[in-house]
Amino acid sequence: MNSKVRVICAIGHEEPDRIPLEGVAWGEWSYPFLKNVLIPYFKTEDIDNILENLGIDFRSISMEPSNEFKKKAIYDPRFDYPWGILIANETLKDEWGVIRKLNITKTQSRIIYHPLKDKENLNDYEFPNPEEDGRFDIAEKIIKKWKDKYAISATWGGDSFFCQSWYLRGFNEFIKDLYYNEKFANELLDNLLKIFSYSTKRLIEIGADIICIADDIAMQKGMIISPILFRKYIKPRMKKIIDICKKKGVYVVFHTDGNCEEIIPDLIEIGVDILNPIQPECMDPARIKELYGDKLTLSGTISIQKTLPYGTIEDVKNEVIKRINTCAYNGGFILSPSNQVLLDVKIENFIALYKFAKKYGKYPMNLK
Repeated sequence: MNSKVRVICAIGHEEPDRIPLEGVAWGEWSYPFLKNVLIPYFKTEDIDNILENLGIDFRSISMEPSNEFKKKAIYDPRFDYPWGILIANETLKDEWGVIRKLNITKTQSRIIYHPLKDKENLNDYEFPNPEEDGRFDIAEKIIKKWKDKYAISATWGGDSFFCQSWYLRGFNEFIKDLYYNEKFANELLDNLLKIFSYSTKRLIEIGADIICIADDIAMQKGMIISPILFRKYIKPRMKKIIDICKKKGVYVVFHTDGNCEEIIPDLIEIGVDILNPIQPECMDPARIKELYGDKLTLSGTISIQKTLPYGTIEDVKNEVIKRINTCAYNGGFILSPSNQVLLDVKIENFIALYKFAKKYGKYPMNLK
């Protein structure tokens, strides 16, 4: 059974030969960890070689900035949106007009300018054109190379409705829009829907197996926005994207940090197949499996807040076995770190995660 078949089998709630393993498809590894830890450990800059060694069953693609924008931009993967025009030292302006600056550690970026913050309407704002040349060239090459062997997951090259809206508008301003400026909020979200719909269709045409909708709408103990606002603004637009996928037999993963348990029934209702990353400090993976495991595939679940950075190899082994025992029955489970692996994660623990997953994650389960 190759990786592609393994993943599709698991998403279909059947038991493959072993649990599918993830690490890159929805951004579980930070660039600093890859560059400063993984590449030196494996003594190669060949990312495919690293993925092969770890047993990763996915390869990822995305919509890229246009060729025209790249002519003016530089690429710095330390930024959340790595393609941008250098406008000052360690400061990039992405193709949406959002400006980010590296933080003090030089490993992550923060937004310092929101192009729509003081706008009363969108009349003079030009959204990126998803039909421009070059946006899907890299995706086509990756799919041509790997489509028969690996599950191909695809993103729009950034975050989704809620996050991209506040990146453009400013967090406080967009939250106020949702309550008091519905016309602006709806117009902004509808413009995003047009871009995301086109990108989804193109990625599916190219050959994506899974479309990832990434939108951090939850935090450690609950939702960032109320379920009422999610159902009013985000859910119906997500459903339109998901309907595009379902018509073509393509799966959908929804990624949000934190505890989103209040809206899991909504996600199931509109057709989400996979929920990621199920952070164990925020939601109990065993509980989510028990309540929703017949309808949702769980993805992630291994702690990046405790076990991977601060635990021992034995702790990693015990957590992997616990997740397999409580979440892997009847398929519907993909194992990986429960969010971005950062520089505080011990390399020996990271390697142990995949080692033990391959050892104990075989079907039928044998956890002795």
